[in-house]
Amino acid sequence: MFTQKFLWRAAIALVGFELGLALAYLAMIYLRGEAVPLLDLNGLRSLPSWLQAAHLFAIAGLCLVLLRFRQRMARPVSWFLPSALAVLCLYGGLDELTKLHLALNQFDWKLIYLGLLVAIPVLGWRDLVWVWQYHRVSVLWVLAGIGVFLLGGFGAEVMKGAIAAELATHSSAQGVFLGEHLRITVEEFGELLGETFILYGIAGFIAQVLNPSLRVPERLSIKP
Repeated sequence: MFTQKFLWRAAIALVGFELGLALAYLAMIYLRGEAVPLLDLNGLRSLPSWLQAAHLFAIAGLCLVLLRFRQRMARPVSWFLPSALAVLCLYGGLDELTKLHLALNQFDWKLIYLGLLVAIPVLGWRDLVWVWQYHRVSVLWVLAGIGVFLLGGFGAEVMKGAIAAELATHSSAQGVFLGEHLRITVEEFGELLGETFILYGIAGFIAQVLNPSLRVPERLSIKP
């Protein structure tokens, strides 16, 4: 089982790599007018896309580990909480690789994610209360990750039309072009960063509850 120090360093490395991808994308858009397919933040099966899917599959994998070994916990969580989180992340990872939501034009695909997110606290509230009482720092990392993900991902998507209209009214064609790609950068980097926070929080929680020797009193600090 990974130690908290290793998890912290891995999270810092991931954030640095994600920031590098975002800056490289913006630099290519500004200098060349387009990004190479491998580094395209908005591309299908590009490096950022694979990385985002890997984040989601890793979170799902950790939840399945928790489901498999939850009886080792001092206070085992129900089967629902890790199962629901695993389903949510597996669907998200598959959608990231296949753009499944594009085939759901007749549905509001955002409702699929939001429905699962609402169902988790409603049906798993007893487990969440216990986790909040004894592993508050892990919960705060997960909540921060969800907030960043929603703000960067859904927020940028919702503002797409308004930003485009504003730029078209007050800016040149070049300004509209750069503004749209800046929005894409904020959206995709926000999703990557949010997933990294969630992954760090869940990994730290599982490392502690499944390995008592790693369990330490949690404090409200940034570093573990």
